[in-house]
Amino acid sequence: MGIDILNSQSGTTRRTRTWVHLAGGKELAVFVKQPSRSLVAQAFVAIPRLSRAEVRFYTELRDQVPIATPRCYGAEHFRFGFIVILEDLVNAGATLRNSTDTLSADEAASLLEPLADMHRQWWGRTESHPWLADNPRRELMLGALLSPSLCRLGLWRVGSAVPETLHQPIARYARNRRAAQEAMSARPTTLIHNDCHPGNQFVTADGRHGLVDWQLCRAGPWARDVAYLLTTSLDPDTRRTAERDLLAGYLHQLGPVAPSFDEAWLAYRRNVAYAVEAMLVTAAVGVMMPKSTSRVLVSRAATAAADLDSFGAL
Repeated sequence: MGIDILNSQSGTTRRTRTWVHLAGGKELAVFVKQPSRSLVAQAFVAIPRLSRAEVRFYTELRDQVPIATPRCYGAEHFRFGFIVILEDLVNAGATLRNSTDTLSADEAASLLEPLADMHRQWWGRTESHPWLADNPRRELMLGALLSPSLCRLGLWRVGSAVPETLHQPIARYARNRRAAQEAMSARPTTLIHNDCHPGNQFVTADGRHGLVDWQLCRAGPWARDVAYLLTTSLDPDTRRTAERDLLAGYLHQLGPVAPSFDEAWLAYRRNVAYAVEAMLVTAAVGVMMPKSTSRVLVSRAATAAADLDSFGAL
C-alpha cells in the first residue's frame, strides 16, 4: 500500500490529488481537502466553521441531494483540523470549470434545473438538520462586524472593476447588513449551496451538471443560489438577454412551491447584492483566488447589480 501525490494547491483549503495504492494491486484516485497552509485562510475557514459544514454535508446530506456531487470516501472534523476525501472528478472523466469561465444560457439552465430540484426537495425542511441554520446566524454576527471594512478593502483592491456609482450603495449595504439580509431572505428556507460561481461547477462524463465545495451550504433563500450563479457565471450581455427566461425556467422546475414571477424577480435582484459582497470579501482576503480572477467575478456581479438596481431594491 502507498500513495502518489499528483499535485497540491493551497487556497481557502489545501487540495491534493492523490493516487492511493491498495492491497491486491487496486488503485483509487482521490481528492483530499485539508486546512490551508495559510494562517489567514485557516482563520477564514475556522471562525465561521466552514469546514464543519462541509464535513456534515458529505456525511449527512450528500446522498439526499438531487445534484451531482463528488463521491465521498471519508470526512471528519478534528479539534485542530479536518479532512475530506473525495473521488477525483478529473479521473472520473468530469470537466471542471475555471473560476473565470463563462456559461452559455443553455449551460446555466442545465445547472439551474438540479438546483431547483434540490431547493424543492428541501423547501421548508431544513429544520430537520439544525446546524444548517447555524451558518447564517453566525454570518449575520460576523458580517455586521467585518463587512464594512472588508468591502472597503475589496473595493480598493479591485479598483475600476466596480463602477464609482456603486461605492456608496455598497458602503450603505455593509453598514446595514443585518437589515439587508432580512430583506433578501424570503421564507421558507431551503438547502442552498451559497457559492456556486464557475470555479465550483463541473460537468460529469455523462453530461450532468454539478457542484463542489459545499463548505458554505446552509439554510437560506432559493434566490441566493440563482442570483449568485447567473451573475458570476454569465457574461453581462448573455445575462441581460437570458436572465428572465432562465428565472422563469427555474420557477417552472421548482413547481407548486414557486413564488410568482414578480416576487421571484424582486428576490433575484436583491440577492445579487450578496454576490457583490461575497466577491469583494474574496478580493479583500486575497488568499482564496488570484487578484485577476477576483476582479473578473467582482466586475460581473457589480455590473449585474448596476443593471438591476439591486441595492436600490433592498
